[in-house]
Amino acid sequence: MSRIHILFITLSFQLLSFWAKADEVPVLLMLNRSEQIDTSGCNFVEQLTALVYKEIIENRVKLWDSPSKEIQITGSTLKEIERNSNTSFLNQETVFMYETWDNVKKEIQTKTLGFTFLHKKENEEEVSYGYVDFKDLNETFLKTKINTNANGVYSSTYTTYILSKNFAFNIVQFAGKPVKSVAESDEIKVNYKRNLRFNSSLLGYYPPDKMVTFLIDGNLEGTDQKSINSKQLFREMENFLINNQEIFFNMGGDRITSHIQKNKLKVTRVEVNEMWRKINNEITYETRSMTIYVNDSALNEMSPRAINDMEIFINDTTLPVFLKDKQYNLIITKINSQVIKRKDSYLFLKGLMAAQWNRVIDYVINY
Repeated sequence: MSRIHILFITLSFQLLSFWAKADEVPVLLMLNRSEQIDTSGCNFVEQLTALVYKEIIENRVKLWDSPSKEIQITGSTLKEIERNSNTSFLNQETVFMYETWDNVKKEIQTKTLGFTFLHKKENEEEVSYGYVDFKDLNETFLKTKINTNANGVYSSTYTTYILSKNFAFNIVQFAGKPVKSVAESDEIKVNYKRNLRFNSSLLGYYPPDKMVTFLIDGNLEGTDQKSINSKQLFREMENFLINNQEIFFNMGGDRITSHIQKNKLKVTRVEVNEMWRKINNEITYETRSMTIYVNDSALNEMSPRAINDMEIFINDTTLPVFLKDKQYNLIITKINSQVIKRKDSYLFLKGLMAAQWNRVIDYVINY
């Protein structure tokens, strides 16, 4: 990052921080796309730029030339900047975040003021796309979930990440003074923040959660109890659907009965979506939906209520309890927004059971 551009951005920051209260420290953060780490659950720079770009192009958020907001840059003008500079807003390396911090003994309270978006070309030429006010994005950040990988928390929003600072960043200006190195930035973090959390009173505590999609495999020829249970589940489902034709039709069976005979009905796959939560090192399971495939065709997705109403028993166990007990063969296909390859499913399951939940990917890689 050139000294001239850093100087321009820090001078612009002085305009924003003019209104900071006496105890609030103006802080300018620099977030680099290439420095984000897997344990945070996503590349926050990628996620942030994607959402902001969409809001700008669809004219829901104003993009300005600088924090002084003298000239508005429209979505069409932004696209022209991209074309003329042969760059992409979505692929930019650097985002500057303007904030104020206040150490209130039990936590660090922060206020985010806005963002400057910047890209450096291969020839080191820098392209500034402009500045966006945080207040214009606040409502969108509150209601929009981050697309997290297997390490992330499923329910996290953009607001969650911004309040908790769950991303890699360097401080480039603190209390009106430039920060000249990463080492100096790290020293400020240690001395000012110490072991305090950011905005803990606003964030509260919620157990980490993950949305897990998996298939129940009832086609294995194994003789272990999980294989036996899986095959029995498929048989019980087949019997239920054959003996309850009206329910079968209401589940979408009328779409596929034209090419199968009633006694040829075969359950070929069961897909389940569950919310997994880790509480006191124990995992709890909440079934959100289930889809039964008959002769390789999907029936309608079933709600928790529909699953509960399905009168199926496996070893005297109801279907909802059977699903939660996990005494069957399962193949994880997706965790949060991350698609899981079949060959990696077993290790991801082990990782969810044994590893820290922000290091599941590391567990799989290093197993």
